[in-house]
Amino acid sequence: MIVVRPLDRSDLEAVIADLPARAPDMHRRRLEQHESGDSVWFVAWLDGRAIGFVGVGMQNDRDVDEMVEARGYALVEDLYVEDAYRRRGAARALMDAIEGVAREAGMPGMILDTGVDEYFTPARALYSSLGYVDQGGVYLGGWSDPDRPGVNLVDPLTAWIKHF
Repeated sequence: MIVVRPLDRSDLEAVIADLPARAPDMHRRRLEQHESGDSVWFVAWLDGRAIGFVGVGMQNDRDVDEMVEARGYALVEDLYVEDAYRRRGAARALMDAIEGVAREAGMPGMILDTGVDEYFTPARALYSSLGYVDQGGVYLGGWSDPDRPGVNLVDPLTAWIKHF
């Protein structure tokens, strides 16, 4: 059975070992964000192994980039499930967990972005089945990877919103 729970300091080494798709320092930064209350991170577990994660950030008017991106909604951050564990309900359980946090915080809904290429087809199907609506159009989302200096990426993305 898949268990979803908030990221905890005691789980950090297992998360780093089990989820190598993100750099160890990224997992550490996310734990710091979680502990400081800047965002809430959840980890999905199966048989004692970390198999996925997702975060949610509440509207933060201290950071203009985040405020513009989130548009007043709770912002889904980096939903990921290891390839070998996909299509077992982990992503849905992770999304349910962060939606609960956003509802408790009184947010009007959730917003996320996702890629438009074929790789993201299952993610878009999941978001649609959860009640998220594609806002139409494609925009270019750029980001820099803090764990790989000099790596700057630009991806075509679509925005999805779910109203509560």
